Amino acid sequence: MVYDKNTKNLTRINKLNLTDFRNHSYSSITTDKDFILLTGLNGSGKTNVLEAISMFTASKGLRGSNLADQSNSNGRGGWSVFMEVHSELGNIKLGTGINKHDLIKGKARQCRVDGTSYKSPKIFTNYLGLIWLTPQMDGLFIGQRSDRRKFFDKLINLLETDHSENIKNYERLIMQRNKILTRLDILDDNWLDNIEKQIAKLATQIFISRDLAVNKVNKIMEEEVRSNLFPSAKIVMREEIGNVNLHTDMEQIEENIKNLFLESRKKDKATFKANFGVHRTDFTLLYKKNNMFAENCSTGEQKNLLISLILAEARVFQNNNNNLPILLLDEITAHMDNKRLTNLFDQISDIGSQTWLTGTSPDFFTHICNKTDIFDISNGKLI
Repeated sequence: MVYDKNTKNLTRINKLNLTDFRNHSYSSITTDKDFILLTGLNGSGKTNVLEAISMFTASKGLRGSNLADQSNSNGRGGWSVFMEVHSELGNIKLGTGINKHDLIKGKARQCRVDGTSYKSPKIFTNYLGLIWLTPQMDGLFIGQRSDRRKFFDKLINLLETDHSENIKNYERLIMQRNKILTRLDILDDNWLDNIEKQIAKLATQIFISRDLAVNKVNKIMEEEVRSNLFPSAKIVMREEIGNVNLHTDMEQIEENIKNLFLESRKKDKATFKANFGVHRTDFTLLYKKNNMFAENCSTGEQKNLLISLILAEARVFQNNNNNLPILLLDEITAHMDNKRLTNLFDQISDIGSQTWLTGTSPDFFTHICNKTDIFDISNGKLI
């Protein structure tokens, strides 16, 4: 599949300010380049910059941390991140953060677009998409199923923007149902019927969003001319929804799921949990050349499969939104030789996404030095 860079709307972060965020008292970056490389020793604060950018999503960012943990221990008790973004909508000013007073009270962080406040960070998805890869993900396929599900669901949410909210509401209802089942000696059928109806509706929407997004990404990985050195992969969903036929019309799926929850009440009551559902779905990648699932591949192969995935995700995002996501790649050089690293940068350049990278030395990034801004960081300061 051929991608014409001239047809793409190139979203770019032109300015980024961190105030009392992690170990950064105040750091400001201005750039107009395709690649932004953050160098420095381990613990200097490079990844903290990527995390600050990742707060402009509907999630808790790339570390999934609490707001209090992100506050500078020597600061004023809160933190803020500001960025100027250039996109098809023009120059947009985005800001997020929390002050000491709200932090103590356990309030949510503030979210602003061009000075206007919004209740939810979901507003940021109207202006930019973010995809990240960190060293912690190297063990994704041999770790907890829940971690894989969260990772893939974040990617899916880039393409199906109501997905995360549906999951949040679904999980809340599952918890309510569990409490009802475990606390009542005599089950309140009407109460449970109503909750299970809502669960079935959300479960159907979640499955359909996953299925649509996975098919789009798999299609790109199938159709793309393999001019790169990264493996051809396929996303595989492993569902745990009993004997429900998921490939029928939406109303029938809802009805089947609702009936299955009804039938499983006694078992779920005895085990203190919902024993099936979209909250138990697992994801993996199939290395097509070897017909081998990712969990059985080497560490290097697993990382290369993840890179194939995020490259395909970036292309699908562009097809969906006529825009490009911004990539955040933390210590990307690990487990990768120079030939494959060079090919990765060529693939990213072909896609056109602005990419923020971290590394201990600029020596690994000479292939892109003519289109890269390099910022050296030490103890949370640009030097």
